Amino acid sequence: IKGGYEKIRFKGLDYESAHIYGQEAPASFTILENGVKYSVFMNDGLMTGIFLDQHDVRDTLINELGLGKRVLNMFSYTAAFSVAAAMGGAIETTSVDLAKRSRELSQAHFEANGLDLSNHHFVVMDVFEYFKYAKRKQLTFDLIVIDPPSFARNKKQTFSVAKDYHRLISQALEVLSEDGTIIASTNAANLTVAQFKKQLEKGFASVKHDYVRLQQLPNDFTVNKADVNSNYLKVFTIKVKK
Repeated sequence: IKGGYEKIRFKGLDYESAHIYGQEAPASFTILENGVKYSVFMNDGLMTGIFLDQHDVRDTLINELGLGKRVLNMFSYTAAFSVAAAMGGAIETTSVDLAKRSRELSQAHFEANGLDLSNHHFVVMDVFEYFKYAKRKQLTFDLIVIDPPSFARNKKQTFSVAKDYHRLISQALEVLSEDGTIIASTNAANLTVAQFKKQLEKGFASVKHDYVRLQQLPNDFTVNKADVNSNYLKVFTIKVKK
């Protein structure tokens, strides 16, 4: 370990992030995961540019699910899922996030891997608005990744995984190609696997689908066996049969 940073989530403090010991990291630098480069930053608020607990999911995009696919990545943040899919042979990716800064941070990931941006698109838009736009334009995608924050608010509406995730599924189905795949993810600790699956089922309604796998925290993350909430990550890969 070369150095350490702390991230403060409590309100009322003057800072969210600080270097606490050892060597200070550069403002941004490149890491290597599963053979893919990602541009990250250690001391810019709570975020670092990548969520390391999703490395197994990114690995499936590289080695299994990305090849030949048109990928839609919703709540994309820095488009790490999109980069993984592109490195796995995706022919096109579209990354959608409401934060304006997401475009610049996403492009940095693609550029770090020498990827041509001509078939990779970055859209700054509310995801529900993008679903409507994609439907109007008759756009379809072979693989849709949905990884929202547990709770989000914009000027028009609020979103809660526990109450609203089904809306994401039902709208994703409208732009999913025949025999497409949905990766449905949440890090909401207050939601059990069964409760999350109930939200998914509400979204699928009568549409036929098969659960291919459930991925939770990878082996290098600690889980408290006495507290089911500590295994907070839940990622279903779902094959849809239209």
